[in-house]
Amino acid sequence: MAEDKPAESPVKGLDLSDYKLKVDHFDQVHVLGQDNIIEGAPNFRQVSGFPIFGCAQPTEEGFKNVLEKVPRGTEEKPVKTIWYNMRQEPVIYCNGEPFAPRHPGRMHDNLSIDEPVDEMNRLEVCFGEIVKERAKADPEKLLKINKDSEFTENPMERENIEETIKTKSVKCLPEVFNELKQQQGFKNLDLIRVPVVEESAPKEVCFDILVDSLKQEPAGTQCAFSCQAGRGRTTLGMIIACQVKEIQICTELRKMAEIGLVPQATAEDLIKQKFEFPLPKGQDDDDPFIKGEFDVIKELLEKLPDAKEGKAKIDRLINLCGPGPKGTGLQNLRECIIETKWKYDVAPEDRQVAWRQMILNFMERYFYLICFATYAKECGPGGFEKSFVSWMDDHSKLRTMIEEGKDKLEWYRQVDPAKLNTLKDLMNGPNYKENMPIIIRTIYEFAFITYADLPRGPIKNNSMRKLSAKTLLEILPAEVSTKVQERLDEQGANPDFVTLIGLVSYYGQE
Repeated sequence: MAEDKPAESPVKGLDLSDYKLKVDHFDQVHVLGQDNIIEGAPNFRQVSGFPIFGCAQPTEEGFKNVLEKVPRGTEEKPVKTIWYNMRQEPVIYCNGEPFAPRHPGRMHDNLSIDEPVDEMNRLEVCFGEIVKERAKADPEKLLKINKDSEFTENPMERENIEETIKTKSVKCLPEVFNELKQQQGFKNLDLIRVPVVEESAPKEVCFDILVDSLKQEPAGTQCAFSCQAGRGRTTLGMIIACQVKEIQICTELRKMAEIGLVPQATAEDLIKQKFEFPLPKGQDDDDPFIKGEFDVIKELLEKLPDAKEGKAKIDRLINLCGPGPKGTGLQNLRECIIETKWKYDVAPEDRQVAWRQMILNFMERYFYLICFATYAKECGPGGFEKSFVSWMDDHSKLRTMIEEGKDKLEWYRQVDPAKLNTLKDLMNGPNYKENMPIIIRTIYEFAFITYADLPRGPIKNNSMRKLSAKTLLEILPAEVSTKVQERLDEQGANPDFVTLIGLVSYYGQE
């Protein structure tokens, strides 16, 4: 019958009929410990000093638990909460649990399309109808769902598992919110979608969606942010909201000082106490890459002088919204650039593709956060009358700067040519077998010096082993190198330094 057909997709050329349901939550999705755990809302936290909260995509019960946890005010003075869905992809609830659509051939990638928010919201409703029809079509209301066998940070390492569940209820996200407002008493609750793609830089308009929703609100309006795991996208929204609220409060205090309601010194002291108190020091704080001193960022600070203050301000908020001891969150949106680069350095070549794209996305995201902080400093005190998109139009060269500069990284470590030549001389000598102990020790020293900037731990150890293996392969005599490479190809193995030493010893005796 015609009325039983699912709604047509509002996005031209995108048919979600065959898209599979992927469950949002996975084993060990909650990583923030048990102190503030809220059932159904993994990774719940609050930014210190701000009415700003974040978590992974809650279950239906998790929404209720979070809204009961945060302040609600009184009947006379209720506290408003704006819930920001930081996800571009549709969110569907089956039996109270959150799911998202995945392309059958790309089960580990979230949906990525460039459409306005209204289209995204309609697409969500459309997919909800598709899922309802699937459940309705089965006599036992069975529905196939998918999940990862275990979570791995690199999507290329994930394995998909398909299961079947019996459906009791299917709802799209707006339906869940309507029930919270109308049936469960959370009347002072708004839902806003900010469509950000997972592990990606936000579109410029996403900054404006957040600013426009907050600039007329009192600084005390609460903000709750969520994405699939409550990690990058949630943290991004929390940082931007902190920046807006800080400017609102500082502007208000300074206006009060101007009209004589409070002394100027008192207003500035209050601002310092709330927004400039010292954060705990980390052992790697002086590392230039931990501080975000990448080539394209340094170019931004040089070409846009006000960005120096913008960077300092946003860096502090990034720290507050990041992991302890400085913050209460999951991911530091500045430090994750170099941390992901370390993972790229030690990954097999076939796994480096995903890490590389993440690094480029993270660099672009950080660049835009600095741009936003610079814009907010300029336009915020006046009430954000100019949009961020318009400000970027005025500074359009910045778009070219990040597009052309985000991959200006040392993708391959530059080794010391003199030390490499010394190793080659030792290996090419007539008695290279007798030189092997010296060669091995020199290679280790060579790797240690090359990765001296990395903090101690498994990433540094793996990086050194990988470079040692690569160096040894490079300097081997041709007749030994050919045999070793053939053996490695037979085993389908990546060259491990210890394995290589064994193979060199074996073939070197022939």
